[in-house]
Amino acid sequence: MAINLNSLVWNQGPEFLEAIKGNITPVDAGEPLRIWLAEDYPSNCSDLPIAGGWGYAKDDAIIFIRDQFKNPGPPDFVSLEYFLAQKIVYYELINTQYGLNRFSGIDVSLSKQGLSGDDDKKYDFLEFNISCFSDLHWALLKYEWETNDNGNRKGFDVDSHLAKKASVQINYQRTFWFDITDVFGN
Repeated sequence: MAINLNSLVWNQGPEFLEAIKGNITPVDAGEPLRIWLAEDYPSNCSDLPIAGGWGYAKDDAIIFIRDQFKNPGPPDFVSLEYFLAQKIVYYELINTQYGLNRFSGIDVSLSKQGLSGDDDKKYDFLEFNISCFSDLHWALLKYEWETNDNGNRKGFDVDSHLAKKASVQINYQRTFWFDITDVFGN
């Protein structure tokens, strides 16, 4: 279904932006992350070496299972942490949202990483800065840009367009926890 951009209205009011940001919540799936990923991305997620939860808290950590890693030798769990964090963010911003409540222009960047010990367990936590745009704003900004010859039309104020874009960018942080007891130091 095509969106009629002429019927959409630009709104960058603080209440509107807070309502949009309020749609971004941790996924309340009721099922482990492993099940969701295997169903939604069978080509590259059907046999992930993980168990546990979604990683939003230490007691819901994503657990790495050493003997399920394919390659012999020390498992490369750090790259898997980044992969899983990105998938979870996409679930928050795209997969569990509908219509113009989805988000685009998503950037996920690591801001902090640490190791935490708890009795006989080892945890890795990664904190990410996430930025994105509501699909409503993204569509309107894209339309404005493209109808102005990708910013090259004479008289088009690129700085104003970029300021408009910056005014609706949504930023938030998310921390993910991984139980690395089974793979740490092996």
